Amino acid sequence: MELKEIKRKISSVSNIRELTSALETLSALKMKKAQKIALLSRPFSRKVGQLLGLISGRTRDSNSLFFKEKDSGDILVCVVASDRGFCGLFNQNILRFTEKEIREIEKTGAIDTILIGKRAISYFTRRKHPGIITLSGIGDYGELEEIKPVSDALVKNYLGGKYRKVYLFYTEFLSTFVQKPKMIQLLPIRKEDLENFLKNSDSEETSQGNIDFTIEPSDSILADEIVPQLIEYLIYQCILESNAAEHSARMLAMRNAADNAQKITASLRLEYNKARQEQITAEVCEISSTKEALG
Repeated sequence: MELKEIKRKISSVSNIRELTSALETLSALKMKKAQKIALLSRPFSRKVGQLLGLISGRTRDSNSLFFKEKDSGDILVCVVASDRGFCGLFNQNILRFTEKEIREIEKTGAIDTILIGKRAISYFTRRKHPGIITLSGIGDYGELEEIKPVSDALVKNYLGGKYRKVYLFYTEFLSTFVQKPKMIQLLPIRKEDLENFLKNSDSEETSQGNIDFTIEPSDSILADEIVPQLIEYLIYQCILESNAAEHSARMLAMRNAADNAQKITASLRLEYNKARQEQITAEVCEISSTKEALG
């Protein structure tokens, strides 16, 4: 390889390293904020899950559709991914995990999708599952009011009898280095799904035991009024978890890219020095041979 070509490659790789280092720094700042928001929100989401569990126990024998299994209707799948790339295997993991689960769910009935994030929209549109609702541009941290159109449509279609089950797929934030694709059944609400969701809320006790209390005017009316709001917050918490996982994955991906670029640069510099040494040696030999010929 010519010296000029090696120098060009060194310059190109060095520019990539500077870019990935800058993206790593930016991602680290966003990661810290996203993680803080998700972790601070967990105690409230834990109480939401506990309250849903209590309501479920009180209304199990009532006519509330939120807790009753249906025999007819399609299945609704809500998928949370990111708007942007450069985050390693984050999107690939959640999208392939969802696609695998959808193949199993399809054996029990027809499926519609709600897609959150441009990556989810493009991925499932290509696979003949365009979303009945699509949402992108939520931002790096998300706001509760941005989620309301999704949760309202989800609850409305479920109560209207169009769907008999609703699943949510998102990425659970475990730590900066560990993120895990996860599936929960949002509707009808089941105790085991609530317990599965609450596992990400530290190791505190998630059960409130047997509490006897009186509800007026009735358990069913309470469920119909409060459950949609609680479901909205559960969806919001899952999006916060996904955001924290996304920024963590992007920071790690950019760090690995910067480290790899540095290694490649070092290897190219070594190659350049060897090639330069060979060139100098050849020139010295040529000069010596010319001098002897002239002498």
